[in-house]
Amino acid sequence: MLNLSHQIVDIAITCSDFEKSLDFYHTKLGFEIVLDLEIPENLAQDVGLAPTGFRQVRLKAGNTLIKLMDIESPPQTPDNIFSAGVRWLTFIVDDIQKSVEDLKLKGVEFLSEPVSAPDAAGVVCARDPDGILIELVQI
Repeated sequence: MLNLSHQIVDIAITCSDFEKSLDFYHTKLGFEIVLDLEIPENLAQDVGLAPTGFRQVRLKAGNTLIKLMDIESPPQTPDNIFSAGVRWLTFIVDDIQKSVEDLKLKGVEFLSEPVSAPDAAGVVCARDPDGILIELVQI
C-alpha cells in the first residue's frame, strides 16, 4: 500500500477543447481556478505526462483539484461513450434538486432527472465536453 502524505487524489483531464472544458468546470460548475501554469516539455516527456509541454489549469472542487490540460494538437473526444479510462467524477451535494435546477440555468444538460439509489437519496449525471460523466449524489 502506498504511504500517502496527502489523503486527497487530484484528477487530471486531457481536454479535446480546452476552452469548452474550462467553461464547463469553472463557469458552469463554479469551481475556483487556483493555479494556471505551464508544464515544460522536458518535464512532460521525462515523467510521461504528455508528448509536449502544456498549460495546466487547476480548479478546486472541495478538497480535490481538477487539473485541465491545454495542449497543442489535443486528442479528439472518444467516439465510444463507454470506454476504458476515467468514467466519471462524483460530487456529493446537499440538495440535488436545487443543484440540478441551478446548473440547468447555466446550460448544463442532464441525462435524466435525479433518481434514488440504494445508497443515496438522489443521483443524476451530466457529461463534460469530453464525455466524462459528472455524477451528483445527495446522500
